[in-house]
Formats: sequence, structure tokens, C-alpha cells
Amino acid sequence: MRVTFPADPRKTTLPGRPRDSLPPPARPRGPVRRDQLLCAAVAVILLALIFALQPALNRRRAKLVYSSGQGIGNLFLEFPRLTLGGFRGILAMVLWENAESDKNHRRWIPLETDYNAIATLEPYFGSVYIYNAWNQSYNLSAQFHSMSAKYKWVLDGLVYLYKGEKFVPHNANMIMNEANDFFLKLGTSFERRYYCARWRYDIAHLYMYNQKSVNPALSTLAEVRYIVRRPEFKASLLPARNGKGPPGHGLKINSRTYRYGISPFYFAWVEYRRALAQPQKPTDMGREILDSWPPMALRLWCRDDLYFAQRLTYRIFSQPQAKMLRHFPARAENIRDCYRNVRINAPRSIREFQIYLHKFPNQIPVHRQHVYEVRFYEALGRAESRLFQGLLRWQVDHRRFRLGDAADRDLAAATGLYEKAIAAYRRYLALAYPPQLNGMPNSALHRQIRYLRAMRARIRGIDNFRRTAAHHAPNLDFLAPQTLSYND
Repeated sequence: MRVTFPADPRKTTLPGRPRDSLPPPARPRGPVRRDQLLCAAVAVILLALIFALQPALNRRRAKLVYSSGQGIGNLFLEFPRLTLGGFRGILAMVLWENAESDKNHRRWIPLETDYNAIATLEPYFGSVYIYNAWNQSYNLSAQFHSMSAKYKWVLDGLVYLYKGEKFVPHNANMIMNEANDFFLKLGTSFERRYYCARWRYDIAHLYMYNQKSVNPALSTLAEVRYIVRRPEFKASLLPARNGKGPPGHGLKINSRTYRYGISPFYFAWVEYRRALAQPQKPTDMGREILDSWPPMALRLWCRDDLYFAQRLTYRIFSQPQAKMLRHFPARAENIRDCYRNVRINAPRSIREFQIYLHKFPNQIPVHRQHVYEVRFYEALGRAESRLFQGLLRWQVDHRRFRLGDAADRDLAAATGLYEKAIAAYRRYLALAYPPQLNGMPNSALHRQIRYLRAMRARIRGIDNFRRTAAHHAPNLDFLAPQTLSYND
């Protein structure tokens, strides 16, 4: 049987027509061509819009994101952004969950690691720096018994916030937390006596820091130097008196020198004012509370300097004359600076309180007592400054005393000034500590009466000093009782 195969259609030709004269195949037409042209037109339009909108986007991005312009320096931050892409947000969310778990289980060191990793992935979110700084200043510092270790962690939290400002500038909440670290942690916490004294000491001894021989990670001088040289504090390092050696013998702020340190409440006052000056105000509390922080910082600056000067006065005059000659001039100058600060800041605090109460009259019951308190600080500062001046004249005159001389006149004037301070304190007590509270005797009033008794003891001690100093060594124990409350 013979099998035939169909002819190849490619080789078939129509009869009467040559093979090479076949027409070319028709090109596809219709909806496909129309869609291609439409897509091309849309792409051109979008490309033109990108070029038109790019300058405006760059301007808005510059307001939201800070860039230092140093590509290599930012490589550590940019590398995760370039490599992880959209998974960066997912990874950050996982780390936030781990951080919350570590916080609930009080695992503070892993918590700090989580926050640092989140800051690397999301460097332009202020909440990352706020949470980690809080963890360092409040949680981690509480895990140690050593005061120096606690103080170091508080400074670490402050430095972390300030370094975060490089990437999130003008963030009012971050600035507010910086101010709170100065005010609430260094100034009013349970460890405040150590913190305030150590802060003053570090500022007065910044010249001892040497980056080549001291590990900055272990030295609080490095952290204090980094903080106080921030531009908002307007501070420059003082040179040594003899002009020899590195600068760092205290600070010069505007035209005033603070050779022996300065209270942390100055830095709190600066940062509170800076937070309130931002275009977007802090969001973690109401405006009535926010505006009260600057005058409150000045108020406690007065109290802190009075307390420090009072303790130092008793310390230097309770020693025999032979033991105090070496450091006496520097300590006397330190005390004079404290009373100068009270003389300057008390009227300023009262003025800021008055402006605040004019804006928020409903806060008068809360803050009017603080105005009376500052007036007491001002009167007490005058009395103790005059007492110190009399004791200083007595010391310079080799502890020889005569009725009617310059030292005696200062002591007699101090007695009258203490009477005025007692009257100012009584006015403050009548407002802040009424005798009856909710129908019951106010127990807090009895605790405050001891400061009133201390001022009375001052007056009796001055009178006894004037009677006995010309004949034998006077008793200076009247300088020991504390004349103001250090509780807030």
C-alpha cells in the first residue's frame, strides 16, 4: 500500500504566480498599538512631573531629615536602609516587641541593645532616642549601688539624646526630655546631693580630661565636656588663672564666670526655654504645665546655690585656722559666686512666675506659693551673704575681733536681715502650709518649723559670737543647722 504525505504548505504556490512574488505578512494592528502609545504617553507625563516636583520634595525632605553630607560617616546608618529595603520596617517592629518584652522582664542591658538596633534601622524617629535615654538615666542607673555608676548612666542618657539631635533636630519632645534629665534626675532625685555636687566638681575640673590618656567611655569628664559645650548653653571653657595648662577651669557664660561649677538647674532652664521655642511644642503635657518649667528651674537654682553655699560655709569655718589657709580663697570665691547667682536669679524667677500667672490665672493657687518661696530665698541669701562677709573679714584679720569694727558691723546687719528672712518665711508658710488641712492639724507644717528655728539659732549664734569672739575662740556651731528645705 502506498502512503502519501501532504505537501509542505511553505512550498506550495498558487498556480500562475511565482514563489518570490508572495505579499509580506500583515503587521498586527488594533488595540495593542493603541495601548502601547497610551503607556508611552503616560510615562512621559509622569517623568515630566517628577522633574517638576523634585525641587519641592527636596525642600520638604530637608525640613524633616537632617543630613550631614558626609557619606562615609553616615555609611553605618545608610547601609541598612539600602540593603534591607522594605524589610527594615518589619525588622524594627520585631525589635520593638523584643524591647517591650525586655522592659517588662526588667532585662535592662538587652533592652539598651534593642534600642540601639532600632535607632540604627530608624535613625530619624525621636521616640527611639527618648526611650533609650530614659532607660539609661532612670532604669539602668537604678541597678547600681555606687553613686558614681548611677551618675555615669544619667550622663549617658543625656549624651544619647544630644547625639540623636543630629538626626532629629528641633524635636521638642527630645529637648524636653533633656531638660527633665537636668531638672528631675540631676536636680531633684533622691541622689541629688551627690549629683549636684559632682556636676559642679566636673565642670570645675574639665581641664583634667585628656582624650589621649583617659578612656572617654569611662570618664564622666568627657561626657560633661560634651554636654556643656553644646551651642545652646553659650558656655566657653575658662583658662587657668596663671594662663598655663589646658582650658577647663570652669565656664564663662555671657559675661559671668562660673569657675567652681554651676547648678544643673541652669541647664534645665535653658533647655525648657528651647523646647518651648520650637515650632511644634512638646506633646507629652499641656501648655499650662510646660510654661511653668522655666521659672521653676530658676527657683530651684536659687535653692541649690543657697544650700551649697551654706554647707561650704560651715565646712570651712568649722576647721581650725591652720587647716583652711590653703584652699580658703578659692572656697570663699565659690561661696560669693553662689550668693551672686541668688541675687540675680531670684528676681528673674519672680518675674517669670508673674508673666506665667498672668497668662494662666487659674494656676495662681498652685504657683503663688512658689513666688513667696523665691522671695524667702532672696531674703535668706541677703542675710547669709552678709553673715559670710562678716566671718570673712574676721578670718582675714587673723580671727581678731573687736566691737565696732567692719566684721562686727556686718554681723550686726546680718541679724536684721535674718529677721526679714524669718518674716518672708512666715508669709510663705501661711500660704503653703496652713495650720489646718482638711479639718486636721497639718503635720507638714511642724516639719517646716525646724527651718524657722534654724534661723533663730543663727541670730542667737551671731549675738553670742559678738560677745565672746574678742576674748576667746567663738562657738561656730550655729552655722550647722539647715535654714531651708531641700525637699521638693
